Amino acid sequence: MVIGGWDSSNTAHLLEIPQKAGVRSFHINKADCIGADNTITHRTVAGEIVTEKFIEDIENSDREIVMGVTSGASTPDAAVQDTLSSIFLLKKMSSSGSGE
Repeated sequence: MVIGGWDSSNTAHLLEIPQKAGVRSFHINKADCIGADNTITHRTVAGEIVTEKFIEDIENSDREIVMGVTSGASTPDAAVQDTLSSIFLLKKMSSSGSGE
């Protein structure tokens, strides 16, 4: 997960690192890009803005989520914290909604 301005070339380059290694990755500019319906709106390496399913198998409460997070140099700490909060809340809502 790369957090930072969509017009930042530095942040865009950060996305290239996991992409070249074949790691599923996303570039978002704010926490609101993560939807309560487990979707994410993100910028691709090619510069397209797309929306897709975010976390695979999120309903499985036994499954741990492992995610690397980085941000552009000028990205406010609050943007990173808000994004992390959105991810944790999404996982909590999905796990509690699975009937357990």
